[in-house]
Amino acid sequence: MNTKVKRWAVVVVCAAALALGARAQKVSTNFDDKYDFAEHKNYKWRENRLTTQQNPDTNYMMDKKIVRNVNELLKSKGFMEVQENPDFYVYYDGGGNLDMKAGGASQAGAGPETTASMDPGYGLGNGPTLAPSTWLKVNGVIEFHLVDAKTKKPVWEATYSKTFKDRDKALKEMDKEVNELVTKSFKEFPPKAKK
Repeated sequence: MNTKVKRWAVVVVCAAALALGARAQKVSTNFDDKYDFAEHKNYKWRENRLTTQQNPDTNYMMDKKIVRNVNELLKSKGFMEVQENPDFYVYYDGGGNLDMKAGGASQAGAGPETTASMDPGYGLGNGPTLAPSTWLKVNGVIEFHLVDAKTKKPVWEATYSKTFKDRDKALKEMDKEVNELVTKSFKEFPPKAKK
């Protein structure tokens, strides 16, 4: 294979990898276009809800990291956390669910038909072949809510969703994952108000 073809193949593989990575996450936002964030700079946190199948200590750490990252991002955009008289409240609902997939089911039987049967009852009748394969993926979702302090109406919401194919790797890279979900969720924040 000549060098030009090799380079082209590398470009195609990299583009395909980027496209697959982009499909693994999704962000959507809704907002009140009459709410002017240029005039509403002070916020206060409400209670967050994080429901996962992790240890409570892990959830606690994750919550602290999310709040810290959101505070840093909002501060960099000119917003200030206050304890009294906020313009709006911030909170999130987040969690994940496990989705188990199975493959190769046609390669495995239900077992012997009777206790006297000599046929092992798995494979294709010719003894052991491939056992069914299973794997887990975690579908994670976090919704950020910003609610006007006076009217109690939502003024901005972002939903970030991502499928994790390796839950343990995601936990090891928690700082990176939290930074990504906060950065991407608040990428378009604050929205421009209609004049």
